[in-house]
Amino acid sequence: MNISEATRDDIEQLAIHHRKIFEEIWEKKSLKLDAAKAQEMEKAYTDKLEKQIPGGSCKAWVVNNGNQLVASGAISIVSYVPVPSDPNHNIAFLHSMYTEKEFRGRHLAQQIIKKAIQYCKENGINRIILNASDAGKPIYI
Repeated sequence: MNISEATRDDIEQLAIHHRKIFEEIWEKKSLKLDAAKAQEMEKAYTDKLEKQIPGGSCKAWVVNNGNQLVASGAISIVSYVPVPSDPNHNIAFLHSMYTEKEFRGRHLAQQIIKKAIQYCKENGINRIILNASDAGKPIYI
């Protein structure tokens, strides 16, 4: 399997992965995500990526198994407030981590996280923020 930085060609699948995250979260709560809302969110995420990936304020990574994109994740670089331990105002928000069900347990998300951390270190970003789902929390510990 090959991990690489996402390109514009990956945006459609990144948006699908983003939608699948919420479908699974809602399913675990015995709820069904409204199809129209899911589609609206997927389109909004696509729009975000189409603007921010080329502009550099969003970086994403994908794992491919042959021609199949099986895992993905991203960071958005945002301006926040400097703090005593970090006078830099740029922080990274880690989001949209997803692995196709049949490829879970292979540490693909961890590989993506390592790439995100490496990118942040290389670019002077010292803080990464994450809101993890219950299913995702073990990955980040």
